[in-house]
Amino acid sequence: LFGRDIPRVPRVAMASGLSGYGDKEYWDERYVKSGAKTYEWYLKYSDFREKVLGALGLDSKNEDSDVGEKKAALRVLVVGCGNSALSDELAKDGFTNVISIDYSEVVVEQMQKHFPELKFETMDARELKFEPKHFDVVFDKGTLDAILCGSDSARSAGRMLWNVHKVMKPGSKFFVVTYGAPQSRLNYLKNRRFQWDVTHCQLGTRHLYTLTKNVRQRRMMASGSGVHL
Repeated sequence: LFGRDIPRVPRVAMASGLSGYGDKEYWDERYVKSGAKTYEWYLKYSDFREKVLGALGLDSKNEDSDVGEKKAALRVLVVGCGNSALSDELAKDGFTNVISIDYSEVVVEQMQKHFPELKFETMDARELKFEPKHFDVVFDKGTLDAILCGSDSARSAGRMLWNVHKVMKPGSKFFVVTYGAPQSRLNYLKNRRFQWDVTHCQLGTRHLYTLTKNVRQRRMMASGSGVHL
C-alpha cells in the first residue's frame, strides 16, 4: 500500500508467546472480556509527567503565568490508546486538545463511553488520516512494542513511525514509552529517513524516548515516490 515511501528497518526477533499482541483480533477479544474499565500495562502518566513537562518547557522552572493556556493550545495525539487512562490524565493536567486513536473499535467505543468528554477515533497508527504537520505532541505507550510482536513487524513499525513523523509539526515532541532498551529500539527510532533527534532515559524497567522533530528540515524525497516530508 505504501510502497517505497516506508523506511526499511531491521527486523528483530520476538518471542513467539507475544505474537498475539500484534493482532487486532487478540485485542478486540481481550477488550470484550475486560469490559469498559481502564488498565495500565506500562507506566502511569504520573511516572513520566515531569519528563514530559520538562521537554515541553512547561515544568516548574517555567516562570510564565500562562502555562495553562500553552498546554490547552497544544494539539496532542495518543496513538494506540487502548484502555489506558493516559488520555484522561493528560486532560486533567491541562492538555485539553487531545485526540486518542486505536485500531480496535471495541476499545474506542468503551473509552468514549467511559470518558464522554474526550475524543476517541478508530484509526490504525500505521495509516493516520490527519493532515501533515498537524500535532505538537504525540504519545505512544506500548503501541510500538505491540506492533513489533506481530507479523511483518519491521515493516509495520516503519509504517507507524513514518506516519507519526508526517503528522508532527517541526519542533514537536514524540514520547515513546516502551520496554525496549536502546540496543533494540534505536535502530528503528534513529532511521536516517526520520528528521528528529532522540533522547533516552530509563524509568524502572521501562524506557522513555523523547523524539524532537527538527525545525529546520531538509527537503527529502522518499526513494521512488513523490512524497516529501
